[in-house]
Amino acid sequence: MTELRVLLVDDEALSLQLMRSIVERVSGFKVVATCANGREAIARFQREAFDIVMMDIEMPGLTGLEVVEKTQADLLPVVIFATAFDQYACQAFDLYAVDYVLKPFDPERVGVALERARQRLVAGDSPAGKEAPLGAIAHLRKVEQASAGGAPSSAEYERLPIRDGGHTYLLPHADIDWIDAAGDYMCVHAQGKVHILRSTMKDLAAKLSQDFVRIHRSTIVNMRKVRAVDTLPKGECLLHLDEDVTVRVSRNYRSAIQRLLI
Repeated sequence: MTELRVLLVDDEALSLQLMRSIVERVSGFKVVATCANGREAIARFQREAFDIVMMDIEMPGLTGLEVVEKTQADLLPVVIFATAFDQYACQAFDLYAVDYVLKPFDPERVGVALERARQRLVAGDSPAGKEAPLGAIAHLRKVEQASAGGAPSSAEYERLPIRDGGHTYLLPHADIDWIDAAGDYMCVHAQGKVHILRSTMKDLAAKLSQDFVRIHRSTIVNMRKVRAVDTLPKGECLLHLDEDVTVRVSRNYRSAIQRLLI
Protein backbone atom coordinates (compact mmCIF):
# COMPACT_ATOMS: atom_id res chain seq x y z
CA MET A 1 0.00 0.00 0.00
CA THR A 2 1.36 3.41 -0.98
CA GLU A 3 2.01 5.64 2.00
CA LEU A 4 0.25 9.00 2.02
CA ARG A 5 2.55 12.02 2.14
CA VAL A 6 1.95 14.27 5.15
CA LEU A 7 3.18 17.82 5.76
CA LEU A 8 3.20 19.13 9.35
CA VAL A 9 3.01 22.86 10.05
CA ASP A 10 3.49 24.35 13.53
CA ASP A 11 5.60 27.17 14.94
CA GLU A 12 6.41 25.17 18.10
CA ALA A 13 9.27 22.70 17.67
CA LEU A 14 8.08 20.40 20.47
CA SER A 15 4.60 20.27 19.00
CA LEU A 16 6.02 19.38 15.59
CA GLN A 17 8.08 16.62 17.15
CA LEU A 18 5.06 15.18 18.95
CA MET A 19 2.86 15.40 15.87
CA ARG A 20 5.47 13.58 13.84
CA SER A 21 5.88 10.77 16.35
CA ILE A 22 2.10 10.20 16.48
CA VAL A 23 1.51 10.35 12.71
CA GLU A 24 4.34 7.98 11.90
CA ARG A 25 2.89 5.35 14.24
CA VAL A 26 -0.24 5.22 12.06
CA SER A 27 0.09 2.70 9.26
CA GLY A 28 -0.04 4.09 5.75
CA PHE A 29 1.11 7.65 6.50
CA LYS A 30 4.57 9.18 6.21
CA VAL A 31 5.71 12.63 7.34
CA VAL A 32 7.82 13.88 4.44
CA ALA A 33 8.33 17.50 5.54
CA THR A 34 7.69 20.01 8.32
CA CYS A 35 7.28 23.78 8.27
CA ALA A 36 7.65 26.27 11.11
CA ASN A 37 5.23 28.92 9.77
CA GLY A 38 2.48 29.56 7.26
CA ARG A 39 4.54 31.33 4.61
CA GLU A 40 6.95 28.42 4.52
CA ALA A 41 4.02 26.04 4.06
CA ILE A 42 2.60 28.01 1.11
CA ALA A 43 6.02 28.01 -0.55
CA ARG A 44 6.31 24.27 0.04
CA PHE A 45 2.90 23.62 -1.57
CA GLN A 46 4.15 25.34 -4.72
CA ARG A 47 7.23 23.12 -4.96
CA GLU A 48 5.98 19.76 -3.76
CA ALA A 49 2.81 17.67 -3.72
CA PHE A 50 1.37 16.42 -0.43
CA ASP A 51 -1.68 14.30 0.29
CA ILE A 52 -2.44 15.73 3.75
CA VAL A 53 -1.39 18.78 5.73
CA MET A 54 -1.80 18.81 9.51
CA MET A 55 -1.51 22.45 10.47
CA ASP A 56 -1.69 24.53 13.63
CA ILE A 57 -4.19 27.38 13.52
CA GLU A 58 -2.53 29.92 15.81
CA MET A 59 0.85 30.81 14.32
CA PRO A 60 2.67 34.15 14.09
CA GLY A 61 2.60 35.79 10.68
CA LEU A 62 -0.01 33.76 8.85
CA THR A 63 -2.50 31.64 10.77
CA GLY A 64 -3.46 28.20 9.54
CA LEU A 65 -6.78 29.65 8.35
CA GLU A 66 -4.99 32.30 6.31
CA VAL A 67 -2.74 29.67 4.77
CA VAL A 68 -5.83 27.90 3.43
CA GLU A 69 -7.23 31.16 2.07
CA LYS A 70 -3.99 32.06 0.31
CA THR A 71 -3.18 28.65 -1.18
CA GLN A 72 -4.31 27.81 -4.70
CA ALA A 73 -7.07 25.21 -4.55
CA ASP A 74 -5.37 22.65 -6.76
CA LEU A 75 -2.22 22.81 -4.62
CA LEU A 76 -3.92 22.41 -1.24
CA PRO A 77 -3.85 18.92 0.29
CA VAL A 78 -6.60 17.59 2.52
CA VAL A 79 -6.44 19.79 5.63
CA ILE A 80 -6.45 18.67 9.27
CA PHE A 81 -6.29 21.63 11.64
CA ALA A 82 -4.56 21.41 15.01
CA THR A 83 -5.82 23.75 17.71
CA ALA A 84 -6.09 24.39 21.40
CA PHE A 85 -9.76 24.29 22.37
CA ASP A 86 -11.74 27.14 20.83
CA GLN A 87 -15.49 26.72 21.07
CA TYR A 88 -16.34 28.75 17.98
CA ALA A 89 -13.57 27.29 15.80
CA CYS A 90 -14.57 23.73 16.74
CA GLN A 91 -18.22 24.56 16.14
CA ALA A 92 -17.41 25.91 12.68
CA PHE A 93 -15.25 22.89 11.81
CA ASP A 94 -17.99 20.50 12.94
CA LEU A 95 -20.56 22.47 10.97
CA TYR A 96 -18.59 22.18 7.73
CA ALA A 97 -17.17 18.68 8.34
CA VAL A 98 -13.58 19.94 8.56
CA ASP A 99 -11.26 17.60 10.45
CA TYR A 100 -9.29 18.91 13.40
CA VAL A 101 -7.35 17.60 16.38
CA LEU A 102 -7.14 19.25 19.75
CA LYS A 103 -3.99 20.05 21.69
CA PRO A 104 -2.69 18.27 23.69
CA PHE A 105 -2.82 15.59 21.00
CA ASP A 106 -4.78 12.38 21.52
CA PRO A 107 -3.13 9.68 19.35
CA GLU A 108 -6.48 7.94 18.82
CA ARG A 109 -8.14 11.15 17.61
CA VAL A 110 -5.19 11.87 15.31
CA GLY A 111 -5.55 8.38 13.85
CA VAL A 112 -9.28 8.94 13.23
CA ALA A 113 -8.60 12.27 11.50
CA LEU A 114 -5.92 10.72 9.30
CA GLU A 115 -8.20 7.84 8.31
CA ARG A 116 -10.97 10.30 7.37
CA ALA A 117 -8.46 12.19 5.25
CA ARG A 118 -7.53 8.94 3.51
CA GLN A 119 -11.20 8.25 2.79
CA ARG A 120 -11.64 11.71 1.29
CA LEU A 121 -8.68 11.15 -0.98
CA VAL A 122 -10.03 7.78 -2.08
CA ALA A 123 -13.41 9.42 -2.75
CA GLY A 124 -11.70 12.10 -4.85
CA ASP A 125 -12.66 15.06 -2.64
CA SER A 126 -9.34 16.85 -3.16
CA PRO A 127 -8.65 19.50 -4.46
CA ALA A 128 -12.34 20.35 -3.94
CA GLY A 129 -11.42 19.84 -0.28
CA LYS A 130 -10.74 23.56 0.00
CA GLU A 131 -14.47 24.29 -0.10
CA ALA A 132 -15.24 22.93 3.39
CA PRO A 133 -12.38 24.79 5.19
CA LEU A 134 -13.38 28.01 3.43
CA GLY A 135 -16.96 27.54 4.59
CA ALA A 136 -15.76 27.14 8.17
CA ILE A 137 -13.51 30.20 7.86
CA ALA A 138 -16.37 32.32 6.51
CA HIS A 139 -18.51 31.20 9.44
CA LEU A 140 -15.79 32.21 11.90
CA ARG A 141 -15.41 35.61 10.24
CA LYS A 142 -19.14 36.18 10.65
CA VAL A 143 -18.94 35.25 14.34
CA GLU A 144 -16.02 37.62 14.82
CA GLN A 145 -17.92 40.45 13.15
CA ALA A 146 -20.97 39.88 15.33
CA SER A 147 -18.81 39.75 18.49
CA ALA A 148 -17.11 43.00 17.51
CA GLY A 149 -20.44 44.73 16.99
CA GLY A 150 -20.05 44.97 13.22
CA ALA A 151 -22.29 43.71 10.46
CA PRO A 152 -24.15 41.48 10.41
CA SER A 153 -26.17 42.79 13.31
CA SER A 154 -26.57 40.42 16.24
CA ALA A 155 -30.29 41.24 16.22
CA GLU A 156 -30.58 39.08 13.12
CA TYR A 157 -29.64 36.02 15.17
CA GLU A 158 -31.68 36.61 18.33
CA ARG A 159 -34.89 35.03 17.05
CA LEU A 160 -35.58 32.05 14.84
CA PRO A 161 -38.47 32.43 12.35
CA ILE A 162 -40.88 29.47 12.46
CA ARG A 163 -43.35 29.46 9.57
CA ASP A 164 -46.77 27.90 10.05
CA GLY A 165 -48.89 28.33 6.93
CA GLY A 166 -49.20 32.06 6.33
CA HIS A 167 -48.05 32.90 9.84
CA THR A 168 -44.42 33.34 10.95
CA TYR A 169 -43.61 33.01 14.64
CA LEU A 170 -40.34 34.53 15.88
CA LEU A 171 -38.96 32.13 18.48
CA PRO A 172 -36.43 33.72 20.88
CA HIS A 173 -33.13 31.84 20.95
CA ALA A 174 -33.21 31.91 24.73
CA ASP A 175 -36.34 29.72 24.67
CA ILE A 176 -34.78 26.96 22.54
CA ASP A 177 -33.49 23.91 24.42
CA TRP A 178 -32.22 21.73 21.60
CA ILE A 179 -32.74 20.90 17.93
CA ASP A 180 -32.60 17.61 16.08
CA ALA A 181 -32.78 16.76 12.40
CA ALA A 182 -35.36 14.43 10.89
CA GLY A 183 -34.60 14.16 7.20
CA ASP A 184 -35.17 17.55 5.58
CA TYR A 185 -36.95 18.84 8.67
CA MET A 186 -35.68 20.30 11.95
CA CYS A 187 -37.45 19.67 15.24
CA VAL A 188 -36.93 22.71 17.44
CA HIS A 189 -37.58 21.86 21.10
CA ALA A 190 -38.47 24.91 23.16
CA GLN A 191 -40.08 25.06 26.62
CA GLY A 192 -41.74 21.67 26.26
CA LYS A 193 -43.06 22.30 22.73
CA VAL A 194 -41.74 21.08 19.38
CA HIS A 195 -41.68 23.41 16.37
CA ILE A 196 -41.10 21.95 12.90
CA LEU A 197 -39.33 23.80 10.13
CA ARG A 198 -37.80 22.80 6.83
CA SER A 199 -34.09 23.52 6.69
CA THR A 200 -30.67 21.93 6.47
CA MET A 201 -28.65 21.57 9.66
CA LYS A 202 -25.93 23.80 8.22
CA ASP A 203 -28.32 26.63 7.27
CA LEU A 204 -30.09 26.49 10.61
CA ALA A 205 -26.85 26.52 12.62
CA ALA A 206 -25.72 29.63 10.74
CA LYS A 207 -28.82 31.49 11.99
CA LEU A 208 -28.28 30.64 15.64
CA SER A 209 -26.32 32.50 18.28
CA GLN A 210 -22.98 31.42 19.69
CA ASP A 211 -24.69 29.64 22.59
CA PHE A 212 -25.68 26.77 20.29
CA VAL A 213 -23.25 23.87 19.82
CA ARG A 214 -23.46 20.83 17.60
CA ILE A 215 -23.11 17.66 19.70
CA HIS A 216 -24.02 15.12 17.02
CA ARG A 217 -24.31 15.24 13.26
CA SER A 218 -28.08 15.62 13.72
CA THR A 219 -28.30 17.48 17.07
CA ILE A 220 -27.67 21.05 18.27
CA VAL A 221 -27.95 22.10 21.92
CA ASN A 222 -28.33 25.47 23.63
CA MET A 223 -25.39 25.31 26.05
CA ARG A 224 -27.13 27.74 28.42
CA LYS A 225 -29.72 25.03 29.03
CA VAL A 226 -27.20 22.40 30.18
CA ARG A 227 -27.54 21.63 33.89
CA ALA A 228 -25.33 18.52 34.26
CA VAL A 229 -23.03 16.26 32.27
CA ASP A 230 -22.54 12.50 32.64
CA THR A 231 -19.53 10.86 31.00
CA LEU A 232 -20.05 7.48 29.34
CA PRO A 233 -17.73 4.77 28.03
CA LYS A 234 -16.15 5.15 24.58
CA GLY A 235 -15.89 8.93 24.85
CA GLU A 236 -19.61 9.72 24.75
CA CYS A 237 -21.51 11.97 27.20
CA LEU A 238 -25.05 12.73 28.31
CA LEU A 239 -26.22 16.32 28.70
CA HIS A 240 -29.05 17.01 31.14
CA LEU A 241 -31.08 20.05 30.09
CA ASP A 242 -33.97 22.02 31.47
CA GLU A 243 -37.42 20.42 31.13
CA ASP A 244 -35.93 17.05 32.28
CA VAL A 245 -34.46 16.40 28.83
CA THR A 246 -31.35 14.28 28.26
CA VAL A 247 -29.40 14.24 24.98
CA ARG A 248 -26.36 12.21 23.97
CA VAL A 249 -23.06 13.71 22.77
CA SER A 250 -21.30 11.52 20.20
CA ARG A 251 -17.58 10.93 20.67
CA ASN A 252 -16.76 12.82 17.46
CA TYR A 253 -18.33 15.98 18.91
CA ARG A 254 -17.09 15.64 22.49
CA SER A 255 -14.62 18.49 21.97
CA ALA A 256 -17.57 20.87 21.50
CA ILE A 257 -18.45 20.51 25.21
CA GLN A 258 -14.92 20.10 26.54
CA ARG A 259 -15.14 23.27 28.61
CA LEU A 260 -17.95 21.68 30.66
CA LEU A 261 -15.75 18.71 31.56
CA ILE A 262 -12.77 20.64 32.94
